[in-house]
Amino acid sequence: MKKYPSVTVLVTAKNAESTIKNCIISLLRLDYSHYKIYITDGYSKDDTFKILKKLKKKNPKKIKLERVRGNIAKAHNYMIKKVRSKLIAMTDADCVVDKKWLKSLISPFESKNIIASVGYCSTPRNVNRLQRLIGKELEDRFIKFPKFIARGPTMNLCVRTDIAKKVKFDERFDVAQETDWGYRLSKYGKIRYTPKAIVYHYHRPTWWSFFKQQFRYGKHMPLLYFKHKRMVTGDHISKPTMILEEFVFLLACFFLFISLLYTSFLILTGMTFIFLFILYVVDILKITKNINNIFLFFGLYLIRTIAWAVGLLFGIFKILKNLH
Repeated sequence: MKKYPSVTVLVTAKNAESTIKNCIISLLRLDYSHYKIYITDGYSKDDTFKILKKLKKKNPKKIKLERVRGNIAKAHNYMIKKVRSKLIAMTDADCVVDKKWLKSLISPFESKNIIASVGYCSTPRNVNRLQRLIGKELEDRFIKFPKFIARGPTMNLCVRTDIAKKVKFDERFDVAQETDWGYRLSKYGKIRYTPKAIVYHYHRPTWWSFFKQQFRYGKHMPLLYFKHKRMVTGDHISKPTMILEEFVFLLACFFLFISLLYTSFLILTGMTFIFLFILYVVDILKITKNINNIFLFFGLYLIRTIAWAVGLLFGIFKILKNLH
């Protein structure tokens, strides 16, 4: 019988009452014998911690539960410091894992050159149209991942514990901490993409919640780009076209502002917005040919671009403010 390495599955939760129970139940049903579940709650204001305490009471030997103040980066650093297993797996409170998830996720570690593995992100069936839309766009990126990648989301990641203890999360990041961490992690070895390791992610259910999520990403972009300049050209997750679309949008807004003083710039403004529209259409047609979905994707892309742009300005202002 094959002997599997010990694994600690980390989950950070805050105000996740609608998804946390399904997440933990799916982890308890894993087809894997040698693992523990370590959960931290960030002092939720809803019933998240109450739900977790009930699950802990029913599974005292399998679940370790604590509360940690601060962001996800701080919670991960706190947990990693205490872990004693050979490997650390991670998923999010708004994810449900496949029964074979952990076995698939640890399979690349038979090679000593592999320091981490990243799995595939899918979308649950019982979600609304917007969530399916967000999921379809994200899945389109995941299916194109190369064999070896530079980083991966902590909603579906496994790492050697000794390496994780060397590379701490940067607690200045409230979001995108996994992006920064992944780039620094990859300096110690190869990160293998393992598509058979599947999690089902519940994406933002409303347009407003999606905008707020993307705004937060945009706000941390200046610090992220300052630390990792290669991100400016994109990678396997943040596609080059996504970065280009943002640049074109900001350029169009700049021309629009200048046209208030010099009307001759209106033509240039219009041409730049048309170019942005073409970029959107070309990108969307790679995902779907359904006319209704094309319009919805256009709205999704535009909201993401605007949210990133506004967040980016806030992030730059924050950095400049801290310099004084």
